[in-house]
Amino acid sequence: MRNLLLAIFSVAIIATSATAQKSKTYPIIVSFNSMCCGVPDNAPVMKLVSKFKKQYKLKQVIVDSIGPFGREGEYYLAFSLKEMNKKQKTAFIKQLKITAETMKDKGSAEVRENETVDLSGSSRVPVTVTKLKL
Repeated sequence: MRNLLLAIFSVAIIATSATAQKSKTYPIIVSFNSMCCGVPDNAPVMKLVSKFKKQYKLKQVIVDSIGPFGREGEYYLAFSLKEMNKKQKTAFIKQLKITAETMKDKGSAEVRENETVDLSGSSRVPVTVTKLKL
C-alpha cells in the first residue's frame, strides 16, 4: 500500500512538472509579427539591450527566443528581468516600448507585459526556446 501511494505521488509530481513546462509567464516580451513578408530585424532590440547593460553596468541580460509561431517567422523575445532591480525594470520596459514602435520595416514589433507564452506549439510546428545571454 505504501509503495502504491508513493508511486501515485511520484506520477502526480511528474505530471505537474510536465504541465508546467507547456507555458511560462514573462514580465515582458517583444512579439515580432509579420504583415506579409517576414518579421522586422531584431537589431534595434539587441542594440538597446547592449546600451542598457553598459549604462546600468549589468553583467548580462537573459532573453528567451521563442518560436516559430507562423509561416513567416513570427517569434518572441521574452525577458525575465531577474538581473534588474525595480527601477531598472521600469526604465528598460519604457525604452523597449519606444524602440518597438519604430520597428516597422517588414512587419511590426509589439511589447506585451505579463504575457503567458504557450511553449507546447502545434503538431505541425514545434516551438523552440533558445536562451540567449546578452
